[in-house]
Amino acid sequence: MIVIDSSAVVMFLVDGGAIGREIRARVAQEDTLHAPHLLDTEVASALLGMARGTGNGTPKLDRGLLDEHIRTYSALRIDRHEAMPLLPRVRVLHANVSASDTTYVALAETLGIPFVTVDARIKRGIRKPRCLIEVIGAEHA
Repeated sequence: MIVIDSSAVVMFLVDGGAIGREIRARVAQEDTLHAPHLLDTEVASALLGMARGTGNGTPKLDRGLLDEHIRTYSALRIDRHEAMPLLPRVRVLHANVSASDTTYVALAETLGIPFVTVDARIKRGIRKPRCLIEVIGAEHA
């Protein structure tokens, strides 16, 4: 069991390179993934943003890929957890990291399982975490 954040899920879905392969291999080791409910909104925001594109740029995802990634995401076995019970720990952890990011860490601490992300800033910003924080792809950055 692991807690996985939106950065890792998005790379799981869209990245065909080394980081995506590493995340998919890590997820394949687990029976169940865990995340706070905010994961769904964060993943949707990232995927829809890639499909929309920015400015005059070409979208990174066409409609077919967007639909495929949403289907793949929907099929992942993710146990979703309410954030409110985590708020006391989020308040302690949030000094250098967003409340959204610390919600994932607080959940991993509560469940006593590792937290998986591709965002190395989270690991650097959390002082004295009570869980293992695995940064996938840090060696590729």
